[in-house]
Amino acid sequence: MADSPLSPHHASQFTTTSNLQRIFVAMSLPFIVNFATWNVCGLSDIDKQHTAGFDSERYGLDIVALQETKVRNFSETILQNHYKLFMFEQTTSVHGGLGFIISKRFIPYICSWTQISDRLVYLELKLPAKTANKPPCHVRIVNCYSPTLPRSIQNPAIIEQFYDELNVSVDVPSRFEVFVLGDFNAKLGKRTVSDKENGYEENMGKYGVGRRNENGERLLNFLISNKMFATNTAFKHSSRHITTRTGTIKDRKSKDGKRRYYSQIDYVLCKSRSKVLLQDSRAYAGSKLNASFYTDHKIVCARLDFSQRNKLYKKRHTAAKKFNTTALICSDEVDKNFKASLTVHLQAPQSATDVTSKFNELFNTLKTSAAETVGIQRTEQEVSPHVRPACC
Repeated sequence: MADSPLSPHHASQFTTTSNLQRIFVAMSLPFIVNFATWNVCGLSDIDKQHTAGFDSERYGLDIVALQETKVRNFSETILQNHYKLFMFEQTTSVHGGLGFIISKRFIPYICSWTQISDRLVYLELKLPAKTANKPPCHVRIVNCYSPTLPRSIQNPAIIEQFYDELNVSVDVPSRFEVFVLGDFNAKLGKRTVSDKENGYEENMGKYGVGRRNENGERLLNFLISNKMFATNTAFKHSSRHITTRTGTIKDRKSKDGKRRYYSQIDYVLCKSRSKVLLQDSRAYAGSKLNASFYTDHKIVCARLDFSQRNKLYKKRHTAAKKFNTTALICSDEVDKNFKASLTVHLQAPQSATDVTSKFNELFNTLKTSAAETVGIQRTEQEVSPHVRPACC
């Protein structure tokens, strides 16, 4: 599907917002931003929608990516706390469904949304810079819901199509920041020694849980190929704040015939370079939605400080110029010219009186003579691979 505004009403709101209003919102917009992912296991009930909105406000979440809304048609709802809920249409199933909950302070900065499939949709934002003369920060928020492992094994084409679409969604200009929020149904597992030796610490932290499964391998390959990082594997927290889903299996020994197990399958991903923005990433299990209704997934949140954006870009350092000493050694003519030039400059009257000034004057004389006769050494990029410098 093509790029679309959030709605005609919302698009007109963008165009009629005055500069004064935008400046006011820019001043009030904090640079600490909270993005989250949450599999809500159904959100067709109106009470459940408002409860999810209050949970988002309670945890200070700015944008929440929702999975398994189980809603067939597109809808746009203003919740009781003035957060906005967007739920996207499904064309092939009613068991999935994606959506977003967006805080009222972020709504003016949503530019567009694009739905690629029932399993993938993304928003594009333009966040203001600290000062008026700096360019805004372009952000893409991708919301995804991966097929489960049994389904992926049964029909590999589904999981391959999902990652093909995901690769398309994160293909952005270099100035964009990209965050992928979703239920990946994948276990990255705890980082091993071999992972570190292979350089995977650029893609995952050391606080993962369990063992990597087949979907986890696919996710890791995606992280490596797109230079991305799983934020909620990077921070040390208690186990209940690292695991993201609570499942049950049959167990005759337990009183209710079930045994709980905990896994980490929901992730917030960012570019590897954007790790400098990260302040924290963890799961929250105490939502009102989970207490009043049922969802086996926790909220997974990443807190970022966009005031540190300047650290994303490396400062250019001008390399010191070096003289072509090879020519001085290998060429008798260059050596003769250098000595003649140096003699002429040394015979000139000297103005320095103290030792330090005399040394500096002598040093500058040497550099002047070298620049006139020896020349500056060319860098490796300037030298053609087919031309080698002459050697004695």
